[in-house]
Amino acid sequence: MSESAIEFQDVQKSFGLAFSLGPLTLSVPRGSIYALIGPNGAGKSTALNMLMGMGEPALGSIRVLDRAIREDEVEVKRRTAYVSPDMDYRAWGTVGRAVDFVRGFYPDWNAARCEELQFAFGVHRDSRVDALSFGARMKLALILALSRDAELLVLDEPTLGLDAIARRQLFAELLKFMAGDDRTILISSHQLTDLERFADHAAIMNQGKLLTSGRMDKLVERYRQFDARIVSEVGSSIPGVSVIDRQGDRVRLLVDSESAPADALETAQIEVLAQVTLTLEDLFLALIKSANMRSGWWPLTSAA
Repeated sequence: MSESAIEFQDVQKSFGLAFSLGPLTLSVPRGSIYALIGPNGAGKSTALNMLMGMGEPALGSIRVLDRAIREDEVEVKRRTAYVSPDMDYRAWGTVGRAVDFVRGFYPDWNAARCEELQFAFGVHRDSRVDALSFGARMKLALILALSRDAELLVLDEPTLGLDAIARRQLFAELLKFMAGDDRTILISSHQLTDLERFADHAAIMNQGKLLTSGRMDKLVERYRQFDARIVSEVGSSIPGVSVIDRQGDRVRLLVDSESAPADALETAQIEVLAQVTLTLEDLFLALIKSANMRSGWWPLTSAA
């Protein structure tokens, strides 16, 4: 059995000139809570849709739970629970009818768990789905996913429409899900503060590209942000050092300790004025800004 629950290998997908994903290579370890992070349009939903068999990559391969998604889509979906804002259960009229319909497809359905979740989220069987708020419809989708004893839970923006109390309830339920043997969660969300506390691995994407990935604690430690002053323009680029902002000789830099030489700033005649400790949100914003400017490379002679 592979140590990875999910493997993207050199996956590419294009939508004309509007958007291109990849090449994306990404591995989600079994038993992990893996956060997929990026701004709107980064390619997160495209990747998750292909993971669930909704569209195929033009190039590359995707494996889920040791199965090739193209050849074993039915088996993958049998072992995977999925939540997306695009899921719509209004055609079934009431919550109860939607529950009864979905439960018939999955032998791993846990009826007692479903009742417990309906009570926890305040979504009742006799409620009409079309009368529910958007947030309540998201709760219904979460209830249907979490009522199964699935091996893999894939969540695309599951906190959309949820208030602070409902978000806290969601993350509590997700931790209960992880109490099962050999379970994995892949979650895409803009709630970065929640993800930093909840997830143990993360990947950050932008414009269809993977910027960085790794264990959450190591990832935040890997990068350093510096406020600095350029003493002399040296006219070259430094791998692993990128500009977040520049005003005259004052710069704000993001340094990747795995790529940049230890003496990189000193060699480039850059005087460090302050070092800033990064949160996941700080790192996300810095990576996106630097990627949009220079894709991780910093020409010392160019003004921002």
